[in-house]
Amino acid sequence: MKSNSKTKKPPRFYFWRKTLSLSDLDVPRNSKIAIDALRTLSLIPTFLGFLYNSRQALQVPLRDAGGAVVLQSSQVDYVVANFWCALAGYWNWILTTSMMRRWIFHYEMSSAIVRLITFIVITWSISAWVNSRNGPDQPIRTWIINCFILLITDIIRLSIVSDPKYHGKAANVKDPNLFLKLTVMKVLIFPMSVATCLSVFAVLRQIDQLQYTTSQLMVGDAALDSQLRYSETTTAAVSVLVLIISSWSQTSYERRQMLRKSALRLLSPHSNRISVQYRFVIGQPPSASHQLHGNAMRQESGIYHDLLMVKSSDTASDKSRKVFEAMRWAKQMGHDYIVKSDDNVFVRWDAILQELDALGPKPFYWKGFTYRNIPVHSMPDAKSLHIDYGLPVLPAYTHSMLYLFSRDMLDLIVYPNAPRKFIHGDGENIAIWLFGFNIQPVHDKRIQDGDNVCENDMIGKRMNVLSDMYKMYLNIVNQRPQCTGFDATACAMCYDCKDKKVTWRTLNLACDQQRGISLKEMSGFAQVAGKTPY
Repeated sequence: MKSNSKTKKPPRFYFWRKTLSLSDLDVPRNSKIAIDALRTLSLIPTFLGFLYNSRQALQVPLRDAGGAVVLQSSQVDYVVANFWCALAGYWNWILTTSMMRRWIFHYEMSSAIVRLITFIVITWSISAWVNSRNGPDQPIRTWIINCFILLITDIIRLSIVSDPKYHGKAANVKDPNLFLKLTVMKVLIFPMSVATCLSVFAVLRQIDQLQYTTSQLMVGDAALDSQLRYSETTTAAVSVLVLIISSWSQTSYERRQMLRKSALRLLSPHSNRISVQYRFVIGQPPSASHQLHGNAMRQESGIYHDLLMVKSSDTASDKSRKVFEAMRWAKQMGHDYIVKSDDNVFVRWDAILQELDALGPKPFYWKGFTYRNIPVHSMPDAKSLHIDYGLPVLPAYTHSMLYLFSRDMLDLIVYPNAPRKFIHGDGENIAIWLFGFNIQPVHDKRIQDGDNVCENDMIGKRMNVLSDMYKMYLNIVNQRPQCTGFDATACAMCYDCKDKKVTWRTLNLACDQQRGISLKEMSGFAQVAGKTPY
């Protein structure tokens, strides 16, 4: 006959049995709240460190607005510091709990509480001392040292007070060595491995970014085709240098190829009174992959001899710095005019050269599609501009897709050779650098950025479809109106909108043919401003 009561086999592994967890204490109910509150105080250094690192990480964009002048701790540094901060808090909590278990086992409750308070004060003092010795700009080193101190303390604690009896009467562990090894694995090795792996991944990623995207680390002269083929003693009355901003991307390569067989063929001078040279401007390789495949860029340079690699990051956010480095190189060339364009803009170079030939060298000349008194909050990149640029209104600036200026303007832009701030748009950046010199740009409405706008007298149009460049080029060389076959349903800015379906006049913009684009005055503004009586 089978017995009703079955004998239960003990669990095979000790950790399946009912034991106290790493955070539990076997204390009377009336003392539990007070002891838990005291144990929580041990986390205050970690909590304060986490708050400090998080706040500093959020302030990094404001601190480095417009480009860092001095390289300091980055956002990744403070995030990694928080990894180690969390590990220090975990180890501190486990250490405090383990010591409290021993004290409760050997002493009365009041004596154990006194020892707990003393231990917390000691950990506070050590953490404060470590933070004071490392300074506020060394967050990773500060918390790694804190973790190292806690690691040594935990190892000593495990070698002295790792007896399973402190984990409850139900522990009943037959193999103390196994208990010790598993505790070390669970408390020390596994958490530290997680923090180390996360830190290594984050730091390696940051090193890669710093090496390939931090312009402050890039020093030296321009490379590739930095030497022009003619001397500055040319007999031409007007010399022009064209800078076309490009990049390492495959899309930019295709654009360069299209420009070489379309718009750049219009760059030939129509008379011997004017000379012209051009360069595609690229930055440093944006990644290790691009650097390994740098032969393609060198081969392109060897074929066309029109690439200029400046000491700047090639990322889109550092476009202003790339333009600035190109202008610094252009200053050494001594041309009368410098024209800046983008590689996705079709430019009527024949028309521009004819106008510059007729104009001749002119001092402090600056021309482009001009905007005036535009509030920062109305810009497309208003959020970054609020950080990078502290004033509510931008000075008069030209659209970044195409603008030109005379040689003496380079002296005002490039010099003095001192650290400076950079914002995203190079057109706005040029205006900020020239703001103190009271030089106003000349407005040219023939430069248009819209997709569905096209006028037959335009000299610059951004092309989002690559084949459109060649289509417009064929229209020009075949003496057809250049907008033949293009979408011209919308009215171009500052143009007459007769017979146009979409007009810019419905926007809150006003256009002065001489001064450029500005915002319309709202109804009643003249009375409020005192311009007219009520």
